[in-house]
Amino acid sequence: MSHILVIDDAPHIRTVLTEHLKLEGHTVDTAENGKEGLKLFGLNHYDLVITDVVMPEKDGLEVLAALKPHASEVGIIVMSGGAAKLDPQLLLKAAKAMGADRVLPKPLDFWKLQIAVKEVLAGVQ
Repeated sequence: MSHILVIDDAPHIRTVLTEHLKLEGHTVDTAENGKEGLKLFGLNHYDLVITDVVMPEKDGLEVLAALKPHASEVGIIVMSGGAAKLDPQLLLKAAKAMGADRVLPKPLDFWKLQIAVKEVLAGVQ
């Protein structure tokens, strides 16, 4: 089906997302931070990038800004559970304002994730 890049610093989130997306028939690559994710993005073609916001190296908003020139060729879903002093809703609003196709709060609702993935891949804004 589609080639998806999942960027999240939490290993268990990467594993669960990968397994869920593979069950849907997608090919999935993963990165543990934004720096690694952008390197993979430069080496491969992806139909969709799913990124967390709060990560070391480069955060999800930096990833989103770097991918903005490619917005017509790749869908972007941003997810966040916030951090100690960062409100997840504010982070998700910022991501939406920066051009994310969809934003999802953590903990993830996999039914909502499945719908978001299908809609973004189908080009529904």
